[in-house]
Amino acid sequence: MAHSRKKAKKDEDDLRGATGGEDVIDDQIIEQGAVVLRGYVIQRIHTENPEVHVSHEILGGTPSEGDDPQVKEVVCQLLKIADDLNRNTELQHLINTVQANCAQDVFVTVARSIFSDGINWGRVVALFHLAYKLIHKALTQNRFEIIRHIISWVLQFIRENISAWIRQQGGWEGVIRSVSRWRTVSILFAAAFITAVVYWRRTH
Repeated sequence: MAHSRKKAKKDEDDLRGATGGEDVIDDQIIEQGAVVLRGYVIQRIHTENPEVHVSHEILGGTPSEGDDPQVKEVVCQLLKIADDLNRNTELQHLINTVQANCAQDVFVTVARSIFSDGINWGRVVALFHLAYKLIHKALTQNRFEIIRHIISWVLQFIRENISAWIRQQGGWEGVIRSVSRWRTVSILFAAAFITAVVYWRRTH
């Protein structure tokens, strides 16, 4: 990841001047985001439920993709931001209401609610936290076929809605330079889940 970021910075001016240059950078952001997401999910599961077996391969990655020190630092910062989410009991109750095999439209409804009035790293973490909770449920229910669908939904949402913002922050490493704790994100995320649960109950 560190090597690819150096290359991206080196070539950024040329890419911006070429047709589709920003798309190339966004492709790198999505690739890196997949590695970071898998690292986030694995670390969170190891912390909260260490008896559950999970690996980068199970989540669709490669064995060594999480060894990059830069990846580890990004994941560590995201986990720090996520601490507040776990302290919100109402949020945890609402998360448990959403099934691991929820439809993509329910997932997208929640994701859009999270970012309904802006983007920041706290809301990006909220998106990852949603994915983590659903993946954890799928693992404990042996619903492995669902896991890659969830990851695909997250990456598709990032590409379509927030990759440009992440690019403007200098890539995923931008979160390392962020010192805010984003304490309001748990409230925003809880509100998003209320919307999703209402939607879920009306349509299922």
